[in-house]
Amino acid sequence: MRRRRRSLPLLAVLAVLSALAAPAAAQDSQYWNIQYGPVGQLLGGQVVGSTRDLSATYYNPGGLGLAEDPDFLLSVQAFKAESVSTKALDGSRFPTVSATSYGSFPGFFAAAFPESWLGDKTRLAFSLLTRQEFNVHVDERAAAPIGATDAYGIEAMVDQRMSETWGGLTLSRKVGRSVGIGATLYGVNRTQRTRKEQSLQFVSPGLSGASVLAVNDFNYYQWRMLAKLGLAWEGDKVRLGLAVTTPSAALFGSGSALITNSVTGIDINGDGRPDSVLSNGTAPSLDAHYQSSWSVAGGGAWRHGSLQLHASGEWFAATGYFDVMNGPATEGTGLQLTVVQDLQAVFNGGVAAEYWFGGIQAGRSARGTAVYGSFSTDFTASPDVIANEASTSSMNLYHITGGTSFDSGSSRFSLGVSYSFGSRQSTFGLIGVPPGVPVLGEGRPIENRYGRWTFMLGYLFGN
Repeated sequence: MRRRRRSLPLLAVLAVLSALAAPAAAQDSQYWNIQYGPVGQLLGGQVVGSTRDLSATYYNPGGLGLAEDPDFLLSVQAFKAESVSTKALDGSRFPTVSATSYGSFPGFFAAAFPESWLGDKTRLAFSLLTRQEFNVHVDERAAAPIGATDAYGIEAMVDQRMSETWGGLTLSRKVGRSVGIGATLYGVNRTQRTRKEQSLQFVSPGLSGASVLAVNDFNYYQWRMLAKLGLAWEGDKVRLGLAVTTPSAALFGSGSALITNSVTGIDINGDGRPDSVLSNGTAPSLDAHYQSSWSVAGGGAWRHGSLQLHASGEWFAATGYFDVMNGPATEGTGLQLTVVQDLQAVFNGGVAAEYWFGGIQAGRSARGTAVYGSFSTDFTASPDVIANEASTSSMNLYHITGGTSFDSGSSRFSLGVSYSFGSRQSTFGLIGVPPGVPVLGEGRPIENRYGRWTFMLGYLFGN
């Protein structure tokens, strides 16, 4: 019994190891986390029915066919400060984790081909964009001094690098006076590397000791294709649009996975004696598959004088549970080297407004200075984190954006800032070690928080 009582402080510390890794989950279960184009970013992406510049290649290919003056070049540069954190809600000092990263925000580039190629009613354009990206490194350590009570040292490290890039060719045509139809065919490349390490060393005053080590490492790349179809309508004061994104078709991909789980000095089976367990395995060459669902987006804009209001919504179908990589079972334990994903159906919506100074109407070829503001939801498609999941965030996000645009010669520039935020309360217990290791109660109540400031500079050059 004395040995079991000594194990209780140890188990309390063990229970936080998985929670230390929690805030580093990648934001690829949010579909509206990145927006595109100088105006599209300032309006928070609420332009499915109203966009007529080259951002229509993504939001609604049909809108490009209604563009009065196709742009020669459109690009956006942005910089971000991104933070993730976790804190215990029961008054404990564990886990208290925070990390802030700075860098460039995923970009968007698009160019229109000469109008003379296909005539004045048909547009052809190329675009390149980052659809998903999340890079974070969290390395936390904690220790208790040697004294009258048990002494311990714990460390949790998570390193994630994930990016998904879309490159596409858009063909759009004007039909009659007010209808545009179009399609974009995308080639998609997804790469991801994730490594999680959790370790604990424990020594009691009687010099009995224990240690725990859990390592989970995987990386993969995958190529696939998908299409986006769009329909747009132009009225005197109203614009409407509908866009459908097809499921992706896999081309090829490859990756590898590794796990190491060991426990020494802990009574796992309850026989009063400390046990030692080791399970490890590696699969250096696995087929990699990643699925994306189909979606339906709709939106519109209403213009009155110098004011234009925008609204958009998009429904994403569920992918269901699928294996990203499926490797062999480890010897002795039967633990599977598997990386999985499960994305549920989700709907997002938002509203935005733009106002043009000097009484200039916001028309197709509007010139002058304008201000913008928007709000949108970004609900997660994976509200429940599951074991061996590739990368997901289980919290809902919200985006607030504001900015301005102005002319300089034949070009147009935009400046803006956005703030994205979200939080989620949950309970985390011990994961990543062999089955049978007990956990106190049902784990520790924690709160995860996410925040991101983005500063945007966009430019559009006319031909």
